Amino acid sequence: MADLQMSLDSSSLPTAHLESLKFKAGQIVESIQALQRTIESGYQNVMPPWPDILSKYNILLSQTHSFSSSLVSPIHGSVKVNGSAPTDNSNPYEKIALHPRSGMPDSQLDNDVIPLLRNQQTLDVLKMENDTVRRLSEHMQSRGSLGVLGGPPAPSVQQSRFGAIPKKPEYEDVLAECNEIRAAHDARVDRAVRAVTMLREKFDWRQRVEVEVEEPEELDWDPRFQNGPGGDGMGPMDVDMDAESSDEDEVESHLNADEGDEETEAATQVSAFESQPSNI
Repeated sequence: MADLQMSLDSSSLPTAHLESLKFKAGQIVESIQALQRTIESGYQNVMPPWPDILSKYNILLSQTHSFSSSLVSPIHGSVKVNGSAPTDNSNPYEKIALHPRSGMPDSQLDNDVIPLLRNQQTLDVLKMENDTVRRLSEHMQSRGSLGVLGGPPAPSVQQSRFGAIPKKPEYEDVLAECNEIRAAHDARVDRAVRAVTMLREKFDWRQRVEVEVEEPEELDWDPRFQNGPGGDGMGPMDVDMDAESSDEDEVESHLNADEGDEETEAATQVSAFESQPSNI
C-alpha cells in the first residue's frame, strides 16, 4: 500500500492571529506568576501593599479580557477555512484542529503535542495545585479533600466521649466549611466597606488632598512644638493620634451598633424591667 502524504495548505490558516494569541497567552501566564509571587511574598507572614496587588490584578484582568475578545470575535478578511470562504459571522478558531504534520513516536507526541492540547496538566501546574490544596487543607477543620480521601486525622480533631472514632468528613462537609469561610470573608469585606463609607461621608477627602500639609516628621522635630501649644507637653503628632483614635472609636461604635441592634434592644428592655421596682 502506497504511503499517503497529507498536504496542508498553510495559507488557509490564520497564522498571524494565532501568533497574536500565543503572545497574549504568554503575557497572561507571566502576569499570573507575577501576581502569585506578590501574594505569596516568599511564604513570609507579611501582607504586600494593596496597591501592588490591585495593579497586577488589573493588568491580568485587562489581558484576559483582550484574549477572550480575540477568541470570540470573528476574523474579518480573506481567511479561508477548509478551503471555503468564511461567512461574516464565522469564527475560524472553532474549526481548527491540532495535528502533527509528520509522523512521530508516542514519546514525542506526549511531550510536544499533548501539552498543547491541555488535556492534562503540566507537572509544574499539577505540583503547584497539590501544594495549594495541601496548605489550605491544613487550616480547615474537615481537612478538605485530604480528609475525604483518607489519611491520618488532624491533630486538632478531638475524639468524642467513650473513645468513639470521629466521623470521617465527606464532600458535603468540605463544601459547607468552604461556604462558611466565604461568608465570614464577605462579612469582613462588608464591614470594611461600611467603615470606609462612613469615613468618606464624614471628611472632605478632596479638600484634604488638595491642601499641602507638612510631613509629620517635620512637625515632630519642629522646636516650636516640642512642648506643645500652651506648654501642655503634647506635640502635633500626639494630637493627630488622639484624633485618629477618636475617629476609629466612633466608626467601631457605629459598626457594632449596626450589627447588634437586636441584642441592644433586648438588653435595654431587660434593664428597664429590672430597674422598675427600685424606682417604686
